Amino acid sequence: MKILISNDDGYQAPGIVALHEALSAIADVEVVAPEHNNSAKSNALTLHSPLYVHRASNGFRYVNGTPADCVHIALTGLLGYRPDLVVSGINNGANMGDDTIYSGTVGAAMEGYLFGIPSIAFSQVDKGWGEIDSAARKAREIVEQMLRQRLVGEAPWLLNINIPNMPFEALRPLRLCRLGRRHAAERVIEQQSPRGETMYWIGGAGPAKDAAEGTDFHATAHGHVSMTPLKVDLTDHDGLGYWAQTAARLAITAQGGGAS
Repeated sequence: MKILISNDDGYQAPGIVALHEALSAIADVEVVAPEHNNSAKSNALTLHSPLYVHRASNGFRYVNGTPADCVHIALTGLLGYRPDLVVSGINNGANMGDDTIYSGTVGAAMEGYLFGIPSIAFSQVDKGWGEIDSAARKAREIVEQMLRQRLVGEAPWLLNINIPNMPFEALRPLRLCRLGRRHAAERVIEQQSPRGETMYWIGGAGPAKDAAEGTDFHATAHGHVSMTPLKVDLTDHDGLGYWAQTAARLAITAQGGGAS
């Protein structure tokens, strides 16, 4: 099996180093990751400046771009072959609930999924890399289980997995979850620059709004590894009926030139 690894914390991050070491025991693994931290870059691609690929002393390749750039470049020519699996992470902190929209870790995995390759985003729940070797061991175990179930190489799928920062033996079983929800982010942080200009920093993520049983927040809070299948289709399928009627009214209004 051939695995492509990327992340959003940068090619030198402890999470990707541990993940590479763990997965190298069961597969041919290559790393193509951002040169610097690219957290919250989501699915962004760099279109208006050149991208460069360099190789580090440990064999990892790194790109002066986003996580999605890394996977895109790898799959459209850099590797010269099609990997069986794309794995992103292990992220320094959780990607649960609404955070998945912004996540560069998820964005890298999603890029693999868009190319028709099964893909997984791995994150640790708490920042700081505590128990990172345990998380990498759990990631390898999950990938091995996917192989045994013959899920790699079949139709593409996209999984978002969060691992509590706990010793391996203390981790509770994998639990299938839906995404929870967060409250709105905290207030923007204002500071004065040395030139007297006002600077703005995006505030921290808000607390969990929906952390009920069945959500990723609830599962990880109780020591479980959470797994959420994701999809790219943003269509509001439940609202299609309502909007069909609304669109029909809008079309009639447009044809009639609007109300007088």
